[in-house]
Amino acid sequence: AGDYEMVNMILNDPFEGASLFAKSVNFWFLMQAPAAAHRNRIDYLSEMLVREVQRTAGAGRPARIFNLGCGPAAEVQRFLKTQPLSDAANFTLVDFNEDTLTFARNRLAEIKTQAKRSTEFQFVQQSVHQVLKRSSRGEAPAPEFDLVYCAGLFDYLSDRICQRLMQYFYEMLAPGGLLVSTNVDPSNPNRHGMEYLLEWHLNY
Repeated sequence: AGDYEMVNMILNDPFEGASLFAKSVNFWFLMQAPAAAHRNRIDYLSEMLVREVQRTAGAGRPARIFNLGCGPAAEVQRFLKTQPLSDAANFTLVDFNEDTLTFARNRLAEIKTQAKRSTEFQFVQQSVHQVLKRSSRGEAPAPEFDLVYCAGLFDYLSDRICQRLMQYFYEMLAPGGLLVSTNVDPSNPNRHGMEYLLEWHLNY
């Protein structure tokens, strides 16, 4: 959970490996439904970023975007690379892991320079527990974000925590804003293999 290197491997060349056998095993795993679903999710999030930034640009202002559990921010990388529209976006990217944030910060800075973008980024190291602590203290967030999304984190949290987070996220939204969360579906055909062979347990 939260391993940005694993996420990168899911998105990279499926034929990674030091031998033909290793390449074959890696390819087989990356063609399974959960890995394919993750790549599809990146496609969905990338398209969502385009739509929402277009919407706020039409109102004559930059889009304010908040992402909890950003990981390597693959969808943001793609958005930055391919969309001049990304100049009209301000991102707040939050993750509990310092190494993950360092990777995301460096990678996005590199793309920003290469693509000559002026996109603004704020990186925050914070856990779900810290976010909810503020909520329990009655510290309501300012309703200032046009898009709040959380992709992949809910797979590891209880329904009760997810419900509290969703309420908190909703309070962060500016009028007309969009809230998106994702979760792996119980129909996952690799569920038993993930649990019994890999000890990879999700909350469906």
